[in-house]
Amino acid sequence: MKIRVAEVTPYGSPILVAVVPSEYTTPTHGADLIARIQPYFPIHPIMLVSIQGNGFQAYAPFETHRLLALIQLEYLDLNELDLSIPPPEKEEELPF
Repeated sequence: MKIRVAEVTPYGSPILVAVVPSEYTTPTHGADLIARIQPYFPIHPIMLVSIQGNGFQAYAPFETHRLLALIQLEYLDLNELDLSIPPPEKEEELPF
């Protein structure tokens, strides 16, 4: 599965916005997709957004309405994320 993602910093804190089909902006499918995306961006909160004919629909484990009002999706620099490619290896922290 390929999705488009962008890092945004509303209120000064980075979050990851993932543009996905509308079936993934529901709690049932959204939570599963966020779990699949999280290893690629382990420190970012993730918000899933679908573009509807009459606006946007979003799902995240946090409040999305205010964030959607701040984020101008048409101006985001979206990058493709291929979820079939494993995430990069986590670098081990040095013991000192």
